[in-house]
Amino acid sequence: MSQQVIVLVITRNGYVLLHRDHLPQATVPAHGDLALTGRLTLARQTGHLADITHAWTVRSIGPDNDGELWVLDGGVHDTVPDATEDTHPHTRWAPITSLTENQAIQEALEAADADISIQLPTP
Repeated sequence: MSQQVIVLVITRNGYVLLHRDHLPQATVPAHGDLALTGRLTLARQTGHLADITHAWTVRSIGPDNDGELWVLDGGVHDTVPDATEDTHPHTRWAPITSLTENQAIQEALEAADADISIQLPTP
């Protein structure tokens, strides 16, 4: 079964962390760890470090619904954090309203707003 992760880092005042105008995302290696893949993906693509232990949502994907897409909780900040020298140059904070096209992301944003999350399975 294939697994993909999207890491969602948001602010309470309506912003989301993007890498090259997309959410940080990756395919989980075979027998890989969701949390570790999420942490590494976020760090490599944005320079942002977060301890990922929860997901906002999980959906079936693939032609036979034999895969999973996990939208991971990369953290919720009150406002956009100050930029640091570790931030990737192609990283930016954008209004959450720019993410309206993806149903899984909308579900994740609703879960985040309601403070509902899923504990990630451990390997």
